[in-house]
Amino acid sequence: MRKVFIESMLVIIGLMITIPYILYPNPYLMFLFVFIAQPSIGVAVILALYEVYKDLTKKDLL
Repeated sequence: MRKVFIESMLVIIGLMITIPYILYPNPYLMFLFVFIAQPSIGVAVILALYEVYKDLTKKDLL
């Protein structure tokens, strides 16, 4: 069940900050977007790619 739970939570956090920033840009939302939303989405992508790599090596496809 843990396969992508953390990744999905990180993306949800990132989108919860990104969407208001796109609609109503201001300095506070820009700060949150730059220092929280972008890194959380980046970490989610890296963790998802790691899960794919682990799954492929477990099945001897790599």
